[in-house]
Amino acid sequence: MSSAQRSAPDSAAAARTPRTRLRRPTWKDPRLAGGLALIGAAVALGAWAVNAAADTEQIYVLSHDVAPGTDLTAAGVLSLVDSHPGTAVYVAAGELPDDAVATRSLQAGELLPSGAVGRAADVALRSVVLDVASGLPADTSAGDIVDLWVLPAPQATVQDAGSAEVVARGLLIASVGEAGTSLVGGTSVQVEVLVPEETVADVLTAVGGGGPLVLVPTGQGQ
Repeated sequence: MSSAQRSAPDSAAAARTPRTRLRRPTWKDPRLAGGLALIGAAVALGAWAVNAAADTEQIYVLSHDVAPGTDLTAAGVLSLVDSHPGTAVYVAAGELPDDAVATRSLQAGELLPSGAVGRAADVALRSVVLDVASGLPADTSAGDIVDLWVLPAPQATVQDAGSAEVVARGLLIASVGEAGTSLVGGTSVQVEVLVPEETVADVLTAVGGGGPLVLVPTGQGQ
């Protein structure tokens, strides 16, 4: 058989074998459309995250616990944190009144609510610092409610000594200082209490009376 005869069948067989061709993807290809959709979603999500991170405002947060009547403008009481929009119930930076005071007890780390801020002139509590006899329970702190008692003056005679008397009830502790030495001997603790206006005169009279002052916790707090 000649080479011409052998090549003829081979050519015919090759003609009958289908050729595999790679097709270019079209816009109607579901795989391409799905891929583009995923890319678009990822881009949109990234843009949203960037915009959300940039769209923040600063609001006040409590640096430590405070009691009602505390001066919120004092150094170290408040700090600022970044917050996302939608926190209108909290006080934003620059919106704190010059004479702002707390109208209720607040805890460290708590965002400053607008409803817990008042002006000093509108709060019927006055701050008085007392040198009280030591003996406060170890866990006594700002926000606790106490009764103020006065003991007989040390220099009083037995006949004139009298007995311990309650001066004011329901006072609110604003802060508790360190223990120190009192002028009449022994130790004392400086405690800042918030006193209702109508009771201030009684408290100051007791302070000037010379008798040791004692605060008795009531077991209540705000």
